[in-house]
Parts: sequence; C-alpha cells; structure tokens
Amino acid sequence: MTLKQFGTLALTLAVLAGCGKHEDTAGTAAPPQGASVAVLQVPGMIHIPTGEFIMGSDAVDTTGKSEEFGFNEPWYLNEHPKRKVNLDAFYMDQYEVTNGQFKTYLMNTMKVPRDQLLLGIERMGWAENTYPVRNVPWAQAKAYCESLGKRLPTEAEWEKAARGPDGNEFPWGQEFKPEVLNAGGGESDLMPVGSYENGKSFYGVYDMAGNVMEWVEDWYDAYPGAEYRSQHYGQKRKVARGGSWGGVGHYVIPHYFRGAYRYSFPPTGFYNDLGFRCAMNPPKLGGTP
Repeated sequence: MTLKQFGTLALTLAVLAGCGKHEDTAGTAAPPQGASVAVLQVPGMIHIPTGEFIMGSDAVDTTGKSEEFGFNEPWYLNEHPKRKVNLDAFYMDQYEVTNGQFKTYLMNTMKVPRDQLLLGIERMGWAENTYPVRNVPWAQAKAYCESLGKRLPTEAEWEKAARGPDGNEFPWGQEFKPEVLNAGGGESDLMPVGSYENGKSFYGVYDMAGNVMEWVEDWYDAYPGAEYRSQHYGQKRKVARGGSWGGVGHYVIPHYFRGAYRYSFPPTGFYNDLGFRCAMNPPKLGGTP
C-alpha cells in the first residue's frame, strides 16, 4: 500500500472513536523500585532512570538455524558488539498503542462518512479497541507520538526498557517462557495490551516481546565498532523490535523474542504484525508532561 492509500484508509477510520468513549488502558506508572529520588509520575508511562545498560550481544550462531528458516541475514551478527551504553532518563509507554487510542487520534484530526470508516476498520484490523494497533507506517506512528508531545523511542531506549540494566535475554529474565507472551503458539490472534503480567520487563513495561513488533526511531545500521555489514544498512529501512504474534510460519522460535534482536522494514510499508509505542523526555521542572 502507498502512503496515499493509507491516507484514504485513515480517513475512513477517523470517526469510529466518536461512537464511544476513548479507551486508555494505561494507568499511572510507579517509579522504579529502589529509586532514591522523587520521580515525576506520567500517566501511562514508565520512568526509565539515567544509567548504563548492556546493549547488543557477542553471540554467534553455530546451529545454522538462520539458514534453515530462510532468513537472508545470519543470526546475532547485526547485534555485535555487546557493549555498555549510558542513557539519560526517559519515559516509555507502559503498553503498546491500542486501536482505540489510534482511532481517537484519527477522529481528532479528520472526519469521514461512516460507511468508509467501517470498511477501513475491517481492512486494517483495527476493530478491537484494546488490541495493539498495527498496519501503521513509520511516519504515521511518529506523527501519532508527536501529537501527544511524545516521540518514537530510540533503538537504545527500547532495548534498555526491555532488557533492564543487566541485559536480560528476554524482558522477564534469561529463559524463554512461552506462557508469558503472545508468540503465536496457542494464541489465534492478538491479545489486549498488558495481558501478560509475568511477561513485563525489569522496569514494568508490558509486551516488549510478542503481540506486535514495534517501530523505533532509528534507521537500520551497524552498531559502533561492528565488523558485520548488511546490504540493508543505511537509510533504507527502519528498525523494529520485540517479536510478534505472527511468528515464523507455524513455529515459535525463541530467538526472535530476545531483547537484542533487530528487525528492519521499509518505513512506508503496512505490516499486519507491526505496531509501536511512544517515549518521552522527562518534563521540565515546573512544566506539564
């Protein structure tokens, strides 16, 4: 689909949220455990504190699985090198942006006939208000976040929020646990955001593995000091993170739900298992979020 076609479909979706109250499933996030200073609470967001975390990996695929499953890039190499990264504090949405939230955004910016609206909803998979939104190109995801005074997270911010300061392999810890995420195993569709209490990250961010992948701000490129070079590097694709309900065929492969795993897609595309969440810089003292 082209951006022009997206605009037409977006127009068809604009009025839906007017049929009912806007649903915001995110509550007020608590400060991180053990915080020594007061942290401003921002509704629906988690404060990620200043400090170092472990980003990337030095792992090497010795099993040949990446070739077996037909991926055109070897596993792990685009995650090299494993290193410590120091980030300033930021806020991350506790949940993925939902269909209800995105439709409310469209309602507030456009108006369309109801018959066009209903047709667009069906085609885009946006009917269930509590499900994470999908089929939103990168630029539209960015515009949504900016409309709220937020932004897309950087790749480093996303990984810190998912892996915690010590570089957990998965958001919840070191071992894959299929029961704590929607990985397309026993699930037949998306799930409402925040459905997996035991799958949240060290900082308390939900669904950072499974349900839908998530756009981040960065272009897909090599990390500083990396030796591996991909044909897709450069300003061609945007990075997505988190793995999705769609999985790979009928298989659930834990590798794709690791906090360090990097997906990349052309930013103008529409993807049935790719959504997003927003981040934000800390509000200025005395200001409003």
